[in-house]
Parts: sequence; C-alpha cells; structure tokens
Amino acid sequence: MSGFYSVQQIKFDVLAYVKEFSIHWTDWYIGVTDDPQAALFGTHGLNRDLDIWLYKQAVSFAACRNVQKYYLETHKIDGELVSNGTEDTDCVYLYKKSARSTP
Repeated sequence: MSGFYSVQQIKFDVLAYVKEFSIHWTDWYIGVTDDPQAALFGTHGLNRDLDIWLYKQAVSFAACRNVQKYYLETHKIDGELVSNGTEDTDCVYLYKKSARSTP
C-alpha cells in the first residue's frame, strides 16, 4: 500500500466496499490502528484469504477518527470509537464480521 488517503476518499472507499459485499451495515466492523495487519489478523482473528477486509492509511490520526466516527454514528457500523492516538495511529480498517472474527 502506498500513499495517504483523505477523509473523503476513505469514506468513499468504505462505502463502495460495503456496497460490493453486503449493504447490511451491522455486518461490518470499523477500527483505527497503527498496525492494521496486527489488528485484522491478530486481534480480530481474520483469515487473510477467506475474510473480507480493507485498510487505508490516512493523512493523520484526526482523519482516521473522523472517518470512524462518521460510520459509527451515521451507519451504526460496529466498532469502538478511538479517542486517543499518536500520528502513527493513521490507518482505518474495515472487515465483514464472520464466525472467525472477534467480534
């Protein structure tokens, strides 16, 4: 992955991904992290090949928080609002929940 994405670009990408795989917002989880690989495949237990997931590196932590808050509040996607982070905490991640994932 290369480059940084704006708030609007990440919002658009999340919307397009959800529409492609399941428009049921409650099927999804959105988070913010400094290590999306560890969050997705470690913390949440996703299978890299079988599960549906996405992550984008934002321009800042504030941008990540903005995207996450929008989807938590507007579309009721599952997730825990991240209130603290450093500028290294710059990735938004999304996945479709499954029997393998936590939650």
